[in-house]
Formats: sequence, C-alpha cells, structure tokens
Amino acid sequence: MDRTIPICKILLVVAGLSASSLAVAKTDEPVDRYAAARLAEIANREDEALKAYIKLSRDAPDSAVLADRIFDSAIRTGDMAAALRAVRAQELRGEVSSEAPLLLFADAFRRKNWPMALIAADELSSRSNLAFMAPILRSWTNAAQGKPHNLPTADAQVDPLFAYYAEDQRVYFELNAGELATAKQSLRGLAVMGADYTRDVLLSAAPVIRANGDDMFADALIGTAMGADRLSVASLPPDRKQRASLAPEDGLAALHVRIASALLEQKIDEPALVLARMAIWYAPDSASANLVLARALLAQGLDASALETLEKIPSTSPYWPRAIGQRVAQMEPTAALALARYAVQQWPKSGSLVLVLAQSQETIGDLDGAADSYRRIADAADKGGSTPRQRAGYRLQLARALDNAGNWAGARSNLDAGLVIDPNNAQILNYLGYSLLERQEDVPRAMAMIQRAFEVAPDSTAVMDSMGWAHFQTGNYAQAVVLLEKAAKVLGNDPAINEHLGDAYWRVGLLRDARYAWRVASQAAKGEAAARIAGKIDTGLAQAAFRR
Repeated sequence: MDRTIPICKILLVVAGLSASSLAVAKTDEPVDRYAAARLAEIANREDEALKAYIKLSRDAPDSAVLADRIFDSAIRTGDMAAALRAVRAQELRGEVSSEAPLLLFADAFRRKNWPMALIAADELSSRSNLAFMAPILRSWTNAAQGKPHNLPTADAQVDPLFAYYAEDQRVYFELNAGELATAKQSLRGLAVMGADYTRDVLLSAAPVIRANGDDMFADALIGTAMGADRLSVASLPPDRKQRASLAPEDGLAALHVRIASALLEQKIDEPALVLARMAIWYAPDSASANLVLARALLAQGLDASALETLEKIPSTSPYWPRAIGQRVAQMEPTAALALARYAVQQWPKSGSLVLVLAQSQETIGDLDGAADSYRRIADAADKGGSTPRQRAGYRLQLARALDNAGNWAGARSNLDAGLVIDPNNAQILNYLGYSLLERQEDVPRAMAMIQRAFEVAPDSTAVMDSMGWAHFQTGNYAQAVVLLEKAAKVLGNDPAINEHLGDAYWRVGLLRDARYAWRVASQAAKGEAAARIAGKIDTGLAQAAFRR
C-alpha cells in the first residue's frame, strides 16, 4: 500500500467515487469523509480509518474502492470479521484479491463448514497465485474431520512450490494423525537443515512427542532447535498445553507462517501481512505466528502494533529470545538496554539474549560492558555445545568490541584464538589481516591472511576492499582499482571503501574520479575520518594524507 499518495490524487479518486456510488450523500460530504479516512490511514491511524470506511460503505455498499480500503485497513488492524465482509463484497463483483479465498477457507474451516471450505480451496486453486496451497488446505479439511489427510505426493518437477511447502507440512500431518514413528524419522531429516521453518517443526513436535512418553526425543528436538539457548529452555516449567496429537489449526498456522516469512524476505509486504494475520486467526497463541506478524507490521510501518504483538510472547516460550531481540531493535537505546538486562536476568544461560545485551551496550557506547558480555558468550561456547564456526564467530565479536574499546592487544589475542578454532574463517582472516596492515604490524603475515580470505570468500565486499587496499599498499594501484570498484559497486556509500577507491584512483592519475569517490565517502564519514577525507578533497593525496 502506498503511504505517500498526494492529497490531490486522493481527491481525484474520491471525486469519481462521489459522482457514482456515493451520490446519495450531501454535496461533497462523502468526498471530505473519504479524504479524512484516507489521511488517517496514511498516518497509520488504522482504527480510525477503518471505522470511517465502514461508515461510508453503509451509504455506498456497492463501492469497489471502499471494499478495497476496508479490506486493507481491516488486515492492518487485525479485524478479520471486517476483512471477511470486504472480501464477500468483492466476491459479489468478481474482483477478489489472490488472498481472498484463504479468508473464505479459514472462515469456513473455523465454523466447521467443510463443504464451503473445500469450495474455497477450489477457488484458490483456480484463481490465485497461491494455488499451490490448495492441496494442503484440502488435506487439512480431511484431517479435521478425522479422515485420512491424503496429502498428494509432491513432485518438484510438476509443482515445485507445492513440493517445497509440503515438505514440513507432511510432518505436521504425521503428528496430527499419531503416526509418531514416521514423524520421528521425518524430524531426524529436518533437524540437520537449520532453517526457521524446520526449527518451528521441531518445537511444535516436541510437546506431542513428550505427551506420548518419549521425553528423551522431545528434549533432543528442543536442544537442536534452540542451540545456544537449549539450557535456558530446559529450565523452563513444563508445557501445560501438551497434546497427544497436533491440532489441524496449528498445522495451518505453520503453513501461513512459512509463506509469510518467504514473502517478507522477498519484500512482498502486503500479502505477507495477510498471511500472517491468517496464521494468528488459526492459532492466536502461536509464538511463531506472532513473530512473523510483528515482522509484517514493521514492514508496513506499524511499529507500535508490532511491539504490542511481540509483548504477547511470554518468557516461558522458546521464542522469547527472538521476541526480545526484535523488541530491542525497535526501542530507544536506553529502554532497549533496560529490556536486554531484564531478559538476561530471566534467562541467564541464554547466549542469544547476552548477545542482544552486548549489542545494546555497544549502541549506547558502553564498550567495556559490551566486551564483557561478548567474553561471557565466547567462554560459554568454548565449554561445549557450539560448532567451531560458532565459537570462532564469538571470538570475532569479542575482538571487535575490544578493538573499538581501544584494547588492540586483547583484540588480536582473540582473533588469533579464533583462527586456531577455525583456520579458514574468512571474516577473521580479513579482520586480522586488514588490522595488521593498517598498523604496519607483521605485514607479510597480514598480506597472506588477506590473500587467504580472498581465496575463501572472493565475493565478499569486505574482503575485496581489504585485498584492494593490500594491492594499494604494495604499489599495485591498477589492480587495487579493479577490486575496489567491485566492492564500491555493491556497497554504494560505504565510506571506507570509497575512500580507498579514491586513493587508488589518485595514484593511477584519475584525479576527478578520485575526488568523486572521496565526496561519496564524505557523506557517511564521521570524526577523524571525515576530516581526513575533506583534506583529500581539497588538496589531493599527499603522502601523509592516506596514513591511518
């Protein structure tokens, strides 16, 4: 939805509206009311806008414009009853959106009107780009009636989208049908994948497996899903909602969550919000549904609603650390730090929450505190349960915090330790090599590390920049230009890369291009770097000018 439509365009739209379907009202009153409603919607006063649109529609029940506006506002506010009425009004004119059959299906499913649910699934199959969902919806309709689900065999050659989304849905069907032996086998295959949707399957399956008496397998599922937070989850009180089988509504909610997440990753925000609302409609207490709904609301600029949604996820949920992370990212720094501290107090063994705390401390400039928090994570990871790549990554985060705090010796020690753990870690090789090169310490080793990082990750812009700068430092200016141009093309306004590129341009005689690159760098540079770049723009690259 466009949130920046000029007022004149709104008035042109409603002028046509009032001349036809709103002609029953006084003079320009409907125009004024519509314009006020539209302005409220643009200002994210969605409840106000929805009430105004509904009131207008009473005088113009056949208005296609109002039906569309009601649907959009209802989805944004979460008024599914209003959204459903709008869809039915659209359906009468044959102008439904691709998501409309999903609402009709959900309404029928929730009312246990199975024939209407199947009709809606057929409508989805014939008229929507979400047609791949139809066989899954039909199968859940069967399962909800106690019949065999009969989910079709997935053929990726025939219907790749159905095959992709049926993969985890088949496990939900097995958990619903009590086919635990088959479900366990499927879960073992999913456990190694590490995607968000597979984590959701594991966490959904654990209570069902536990309710059927296999605590060890349930614990393994939770441990795999939670990683560094497994100890914190193990200390939570038992789940009181354990059921011997998975509810069809939970399987349907999981399907909508997965598709909404995929749409958000592709920046297809409005349909994602519809799917996320649908997930909540099926399973209001689902933590994974509330998380994806919060993301969809944020993508629509509805920050306050997103925070309210995240606050619904309790500290007893395995999803709580993710909810805290999303909340902190949207809050003012001081309040974010307070929430992060509180969360760590509640889950003291949670590596992900300590990470949120460390990042919050960095944001407010508490570099020593951040370094202590990163050290806590790194030391805990070294005691077991983390992969070498994860352990090395924690050492890198600690090293960056120490470096930013002015403790280069401590930073270098942790970078060296990270390379012992994970010798081919391109990020550590690049960070340490570049830092040594800048300080003119152990230059041969620095060059060798940057070269190794480039071999491991040749497409990394950070590594390209370091490799280009290494060529610059050794006098190979032409090759420096080639690499730095590639890095700048990807990262655009990055001040360090553009400054390096300007330096390289100057050395090969492209003086105008050099000043252009420096000007780009100056737009985002701060402090000492900004002053240095300004000097280069004014006087060019003197020998002293490019010293760091």
